Amino acid sequence: MRRQLFLETFLKALGAQNILWGKIDDEKIYGTVIYDEADFEERQDFVWKMREENVPSKNAEKLLNALRENNLISVDKIVKSVAELSSAFLSEEEKQLALEEISKVSVMMIDDGIESDTYFLHH
Repeated sequence: MRRQLFLETFLKALGAQNILWGKIDDEKIYGTVIYDEADFEERQDFVWKMREENVPSKNAEKLLNALRENNLISVDKIVKSVAELSSAFLSEEEKQLALEEISKVSVMMIDDGIESDTYFLHH
C-alpha cells in the first residue's frame, strides 16, 4: 500500500521514531506518531485523508528520504534549497516537482478526538 509507505516516510522526516497504525480504509489512514518510545506523552494521533491513486510520487518519497538523511529539515521547514541538494537519483526538474508534491501534503493531528492542527512541510 503506497499510501502507508509514503505517509511513514513523511512522518519520519518530521521526527517520528515509530508509527502505530490504526484504522485504514479507502479514504483515510488513522494512527499515532511516536516521538519518544520511553515517554507516553510524546505521541500524537493523526488522520491522513488520501486515496491510493492520489499519493505523491516515488520521487517525492525519495526526496523526503534525502532531506531526512542529510538533516535538512528543522521541525516542519526544509532548511536548505532543494536545488542545492545534490542528488544522483533525481534531476533538477524531478526535485522541483517532488518538492511541489511534498508541499501539498497535509496530515491532520487529532487531539481529544478533534482534528486540531496539521503536519506539513514547507521551504
